[in-house]
Amino acid sequence: MKRNWKETWAKCTDEELDNLALLRVMECTNGVIQHMFRDQSPLALTVEETRVAMKFSMSSIKNLEIPLGGKTIKFKGELAEAMRDARDLYIQGVKHGDDEAFSEFMVCSATSAQAVGKERIQEAVDTLMLHASKEFPHGTPKWGQQYLSQFFH
Repeated sequence: MKRNWKETWAKCTDEELDNLALLRVMECTNGVIQHMFRDQSPLALTVEETRVAMKFSMSSIKNLEIPLGGKTIKFKGELAEAMRDARDLYIQGVKHGDDEAFSEFMVCSATSAQAVGKERIQEAVDTLMLHASKEFPHGTPKWGQQYLSQFFH
């Protein structure tokens, strides 16, 4: 499923880009949390904290809804479809070892980070630290931000 990811993100409204930044920081933060736990990093969260982060992230990704601060951010229309395509690429590429899907997923990942930009990513970190500190404790959204920074070099 080849898609022009730059074109996809270019069609997004400012609000959609804000929401995409939140989802990307959340996904990447969860990914780093999971890897640190599996690798038994000294910085890893507890088992319970790791489970809470994973449950929140996976629910948000699957449902394309992020409950934050008394409101729910919902992904709709073409952006929701793009997010479903990205998730399919992730599952095929990362979980099932399909190199072509993985390569396409990384293009999707890089172009989405570049489309939202550093400022929106910082705002997403701040929002998650304010409204989802139970799900992402100890400033862990900064871990997702650090992961995403690779796409700006």
